[in-house]
Amino acid sequence: MASKLQFFIGKGGVGKSTTAALTALLTSVAHRETRLVSLDPAHNQSDIFQRQFTEKPRSICPRLRVMEVDTEYWVKQYLQETQTQIKKTYRYQSAFNLQDCFNILQFAPGLEEYAMLLAFEHIIQTSQDTEEIIFDMAPTALTLRFFSLPSISLLWLEELLKLRSRIYDKKEIISRIKLGPKNLEQDKVKTKLETMITDFKKLRALFQSPQTGVNLVLNPDTLSIAEARRIRTKLEHLGLKITRVIFNKVPPDGNAQKTRQVFKDLPWVRFPYSANNLKGLDELNRYIQIHPQISEILTS
Repeated sequence: MASKLQFFIGKGGVGKSTTAALTALLTSVAHRETRLVSLDPAHNQSDIFQRQFTEKPRSICPRLRVMEVDTEYWVKQYLQETQTQIKKTYRYQSAFNLQDCFNILQFAPGLEEYAMLLAFEHIIQTSQDTEEIIFDMAPTALTLRFFSLPSISLLWLEELLKLRSRIYDKKEIISRIKLGPKNLEQDKVKTKLETMITDFKKLRALFQSPQTGVNLVLNPDTLSIAEARRIRTKLEHLGLKITRVIFNKVPPDGNAQKTRQVFKDLPWVRFPYSANNLKGLDELNRYIQIHPQISEILTS
């Protein structure tokens, strides 16, 4: 069973974590097996539910499990897998000190996004019994880099594969001249590049799939709306579409018409402002009972 994926993105402080938590509760109440995943390094879900979450999904109510991704762990996993692959591919790795290289690589730009992507793949693979996976995303810049990683990686990998193919062809010609008709050993580097290209194409297709929803959360203020518009534009460049807009923290007398016009072509759900601090399962459920209209998020 392919899980339905829901990403909650937006400017810092707009309420991505809270709206993601409320949606996860609504989804579980609708009798769907749900997993809420925090990909935000701030890990606000522990504060919202007032429970301690780890990499191991924790059940907090029927049909709902919550987990927080440990980015540092996945950085180490990514580096370890890369080091292992290099040792398998190159027989002369003893000519240089790999460990020194990887001690520096752990601080390389872009590594956090790759670690998040590795964690994301693991979650998908281990959630076969889950109908909905809801991702509470990191701040805008990191989230956009995460979504763009498959496309950017494919650009590099496809060029590297072309270069590797030319090198392999020349190596084959030289070997035949020296040794006569002979089958060369399969090019492990070329094979690895082809595998990586296939994997990144699958990830890009998953992000662009109809089974994947992107929820853009914003507040009734100019800065929030401006950033939401920029996010939409950048996602469209990546082939991703906003599924719905969540207008959060709407005051009782709030008029959303002006903001509504900015995203008039998209489904729209309002989450009213709460004077109470939305922390703890009881308070979250109370908010859902007071504002039953937010259940529209399950159908819009």
